[in-house]
Amino acid sequence: MILYTIGDSFTYGQELEDPSTQAWPILLANQLDCELINEGRPGIGNEYIVKKTIQAVAKHKPELVVVAWTSCGRQEHADEWGAYDIWPGCNSKTFSGDRSGKLLYRHELIKYITLHNNPEHEYRRWLRQVILLQSFLQNREIDYIMCTAFDNQERYTDSEQYTTLVDSEKFVGWPNTGFVEWTWGTTQGTGGHPLQEGHKRIAEKLYEACNTTR
Repeated sequence: MILYTIGDSFTYGQELEDPSTQAWPILLANQLDCELINEGRPGIGNEYIVKKTIQAVAKHKPELVVVAWTSCGRQEHADEWGAYDIWPGCNSKTFSGDRSGKLLYRHELIKYITLHNNPEHEYRRWLRQVILLQSFLQNREIDYIMCTAFDNQERYTDSEQYTTLVDSEKFVGWPNTGFVEWTWGTTQGTGGHPLQEGHKRIAEKLYEACNTTR
């Protein structure tokens, strides 16, 4: 069985000594005795998550998908240099390290969305992404679990036209808890990411969900 996981730095395993053996996706795969394809990447947004999941379904045909949503404030944009994710207050080392000058205007876009953003719109946009990706996976009869890493659970508002359409049984911790709450009290890295004990907790929580929601 193929397990496909997707998310941001919390799913990649940033700040772990060896993400390939210590991050929650491989811990979960070992518990389930699955082949793992983990496409978690630091700094990505939810549009990237939707895009990569759809591509993975077509390419790898996984039997189980675990989607770990990131902050709904992240936005994907694209230009002649490719696609990139930014968010209000973003400080991208990738952009700052560029010496060609071709990425300077991206800083202007970051300044704009930092000053002019609508948190309620960001949250509703994410709810639409959740609903659409759940429907996509259900229509293809692919088993899945969703969860959230950080931020979204703190923004929860009862947007009834959307929240009633979310399959909460397949969304672990919906709507108020996620990785941050599950790993509370464990050691964190300097960047705020969970370390080994935290990743073990996440894997245990998701393994329990696999046994109760599948």
